Amino acid sequence: MRSSLVISVLVVLLALTADVKRPAAQFFQLPALGAPAPTGMQPVAPAPTTVQPAAPTPTRVQSADKVGKAKAVPRAKAMPRQVSKERRKPHVARSPPNQRKIAENNGYKRVSDLVNFPKFFPGLGILFVKPETLPLGPFLCFDRRDQLVASVYMVPTKDIDDHKSLEAPGFAGTVDHVSIYFNPGHPGVDVPHYHFVIWHVSKKEEARVAK
Repeated sequence: MRSSLVISVLVVLLALTADVKRPAAQFFQLPALGAPAPTGMQPVAPAPTTVQPAAPTPTRVQSADKVGKAKAVPRAKAMPRQVSKERRKPHVARSPPNQRKIAENNGYKRVSDLVNFPKFFPGLGILFVKPETLPLGPFLCFDRRDQLVASVYMVPTKDIDDHKSLEAPGFAGTVDHVSIYFNPGHPGVDVPHYHFVIWHVSKKEEARVAK
């Protein structure tokens, strides 16, 4: 009697256990893909979670031409070169002043116009003198291009013998060398005298008045 009662209790417990496992299995069992969920046991779908994509880091995109400009080293603006007036205009070489005309403006006369003297004296050229300075001078000697080549002082030998002090004016011109020689006399200074020739040109350029 007892054994039958125990058996009956075990059967009831097994039945209850089977009934409990079945709905639990149905609850946790996922329906097949595309199959309808069992009636009365609809699983609660989890609330959809919207995942916000991370905001991309703003990237500054520059065009190729802007990138090139950014990398290019700015050049300093070249200042316009100022051209002086001397460079704009071609340089024109000016001819030297006419020294003969300068002498004439200062009162010098051609010796050939004052006395019987050649217009061109070989070795000295064309001579000019102020009449009031005769016989000492200075006599200005020009070549045929009216350029001053020498200044001459004519000192009488008597004045030298008498130890006479002499003074005479000068004239423009640099001194290259000096020649001193005796002359027995010529028209204009007809007494024996010495020529003190102050050359304003080189010995080579003396050829300009040689003949």
